[in-house]
Amino acid sequence: MAMRRPFWSILLLLVFCSKALASGGSVAGRVTSKGENDNEGLAGVTILLQGTVRGTTTNTKGEYRLQDVSPGEHVLVFSIVGYRRESRADVLVKEGKETVLDVSLTQAPIQSEQIVVTASKREQSLSEVPVSISVLDATEIQQRNAQTIDDALRYVPGVNITGSQLNIRGSSGYSRGAGSRVLMLLDGVPFIAGDTGELNFESIPAGMVDRIEVVKGASSALYGSNALGGVINVITKPIPDTPETIVRTFAGLYNKPSYVSWDWSDINRYYSGESVSHSFKSGDLGVALYVSRQIDDGYRQNDERRRYNFYVKTKEQYSSSNSLTLNFGLLYQYGGQFLYWRNLDSALIPPALQMSDNVKSIRYYASGLYNGVISDNMLFTAKLLWYHNDWGYETIHQYGRSESISDMINVDAGSTLLLSRTNTMTFGFSGDFDMVSADLFGDHKGGGAALYGQDELQLSDDVTVTLGVRFDFQALGLSKPSGQANPKAAVAYTPAAGTTLRASIGRGFRMPSVAEAFIAGQVSGLSTLPNADLRPERSLSYEVGIAQALTDLATFDVAGFRTDFDDLIEPGIAISNGNSAYIQWRNVTKARVQGFETSFKFGFFDGGLLYSLGYTYVYPEDISTHDLLKYRPRHLLYTSLYGHAGCLTAGADFRFVSRVDRIDNEFVELGIIPDGDQRQDILVTDFRLGADFSSLGLPLSATMNVNNALQRNYVELIGNIMPPRTYVLVLEGRF
Repeated sequence: MAMRRPFWSILLLLVFCSKALASGGSVAGRVTSKGENDNEGLAGVTILLQGTVRGTTTNTKGEYRLQDVSPGEHVLVFSIVGYRRESRADVLVKEGKETVLDVSLTQAPIQSEQIVVTASKREQSLSEVPVSISVLDATEIQQRNAQTIDDALRYVPGVNITGSQLNIRGSSGYSRGAGSRVLMLLDGVPFIAGDTGELNFESIPAGMVDRIEVVKGASSALYGSNALGGVINVITKPIPDTPETIVRTFAGLYNKPSYVSWDWSDINRYYSGESVSHSFKSGDLGVALYVSRQIDDGYRQNDERRRYNFYVKTKEQYSSSNSLTLNFGLLYQYGGQFLYWRNLDSALIPPALQMSDNVKSIRYYASGLYNGVISDNMLFTAKLLWYHNDWGYETIHQYGRSESISDMINVDAGSTLLLSRTNTMTFGFSGDFDMVSADLFGDHKGGGAALYGQDELQLSDDVTVTLGVRFDFQALGLSKPSGQANPKAAVAYTPAAGTTLRASIGRGFRMPSVAEAFIAGQVSGLSTLPNADLRPERSLSYEVGIAQALTDLATFDVAGFRTDFDDLIEPGIAISNGNSAYIQWRNVTKARVQGFETSFKFGFFDGGLLYSLGYTYVYPEDISTHDLLKYRPRHLLYTSLYGHAGCLTAGADFRFVSRVDRIDNEFVELGIIPDGDQRQDILVTDFRLGADFSSLGLPLSATMNVNNALQRNYVELIGNIMPPRTYVLVLEGRF
């Protein structure tokens, strides 16, 4: 506890200092929508004071107030998803006076100029970002009834899910829940398990997510270890200005299996869930509460789940430019464990020794985020997150109970400094500390510290250059600590309105997780051996791309990418001198992943019908063996069609993932997973139909989803059939 007092004291000092420095005038007004809903206030519009770090958002009535603006003429930029970005120049602000500025925004269902924060650790337009980035908003998550973050990401171009492991552009295969080359952030703070280094998606309630920003390619120059393949930033919902209660419930039914031999249950299998959230403000303090329960009978034997989430968020707004946000989340989950099938004829039944396996986890986290405008040209942020992870599994017949307890603490303090109208610097310090006590991994402590800096220089109206570097030092109890400097360079060129050419190059690295280096026990029926000689992974990534906005209703993006890896960490199966098999994580000497990605978005009938398509080709090569890397499909194609008319909405999603070329064939050859080599292309079609009755005066919406509508039987992971056709009815009320 002694470490926290100086940290919070510094934050309070900055608050008082920023208040003391505050002076000038203010700008206030209302943002409305043009068209059918003319004069309707727009909530959540981002307003930025161009040339400064100041900004604010509109409340539920579309009202905003930007205080402490220095006297003179300014440019204000207004943006929100679904509307065309607008700028207002020559806004005159006088000392001690309030300038009134009302703005109407025009709908643009496909937007290339929305504001993102992950690419450069600051707010900027999507068209200005020099790297590939995709944004998934709350509406898409809700329409697909995604219950966890990974489910929501399944239709993002370039992203593939194997089991629960996230793979961006072939950077990752499948490492059995140990380690991740994609870094997950929660409101900008690293959120990974201290023991396994994996992404525990279910710890963050999908119902409290405002949007997810996915940055593709090595991002170690700003975010350090685990960002070697990319970054996903989960941004939670803002707290509305007026009280709001949302009640949501859903019920789903699994279709009967395709084959009689797979039908292990005499009863129908269901899943359901309920959630309640309530948000309110009292003066300058905003509070959001969320609680949910999910019950899943499981379509496979011994795969049932019970999940409970609790979440609370508070935000104290000291002024329009200074705030302190606190988050707390709790997950309790338990259920059976299905690792792989008994054989293809019994594809939904596990081996006999797994029949009584179970897993229980208790995970909770607390985070703090302070945002303070020190001056018109300088923004200071301080972030702290503590993540406690307690999980264990029990194998009744053979191995007994195994448990892992870990704590991860991460702190980041940084600033954005506008040196001039054409020069923006981002710099800061970050540190992390992990404590692990586990039956499988042993007792270990690790951590590190880093300094990072990035300079964005606008050379002309058309060209912006970004240069950055991060110096990292990490220690995990391996043979020796590791440090590395990770530089980055990028350029964005805008030859014409709506056209952006980009190119980037950057180094990345990742420290092995505790699980990869020290696991010793039984996994999937095989012994595992530790490898304390594991070296950090290192990479060099390149990308070139072009983004083109054809009209307000048509955009496309094309990118070519390549990443060269040194000491890539992959699990492998080997035979000991006693002819027994074991799993061990080892360094692959050289590897390369290269390919290209395209995405298109089109709108018809003034945005009443939207179509999107994303295609990614990946060639993942293990250069040291002249073979392909495991669990990396070469072709990903996602396409969606969405339409709305009046209170009705309808949508269809299609996902194609090509057959994986290489898997762990040793599992099949050793007889551990019978028929484990059975796999094929993944072709999944989902449909949804919804109705929103708010326009009729009823605060109610309903959605019907049919997932895997064509009952395609497929595997993402060896020996694991994915869900059959499912029917889901969702009801939501807002009060």
